Amino acid sequence: MARISISTVQLSSLERTVRGLVRFVRRLAIAAAVAVVPMALLLRRDDGFDGLDALVTILLLAPAAIVLFFAQGVLELVSLPERLRKIPGEGQERLSELARIAGEARTTSARAAPFLLWRLRGTIGSVRDVAGIALPLRVLTPGFLGLAALAALACVVLVGAGLIALVALALA
Repeated sequence: MARISISTVQLSSLERTVRGLVRFVRRLAIAAAVAVVPMALLLRRDDGFDGLDALVTILLLAPAAIVLFFAQGVLELVSLPERLRKIPGEGQERLSELARIAGEARTTSARAAPFLLWRLRGTIGSVRDVAGIALPLRVLTPGFLGLAALAALACVVLVGAGLIALVALALA
């Protein structure tokens, strides 16, 4: 089987570029979330803030949340090569920890059982994290990419609408 080799210089350059893009996307999402505040204040101004106004506000915050989820997924995707490099060592560590816990379970008292269960929970959770390398790839599904693109566009519109709402509040 042919071995694939990738230059670490190219990989680090790509990582810097992607991290810069993630910073921009996060700032856009935060700006959109902040822009919802003056719009919510305009909704409240007329007759108070009722359930429908709360629903509209939550719906206006949804694009920012989707964009933030996308940014987090891209960051996890960028860290994937490092995680793949660490898998063999981490897997061996988790296996030896499970063996230690199993050995202690045979001789432990009922009082120490909660602590033992807590350690087991942590170890199993770590195994799940080591094995969960496919989860970041969900960011690249066409449906989520399309949704993230639409949400980013909605964030731009929300920033503009928030500025208009801010001007309307200032003039009122």
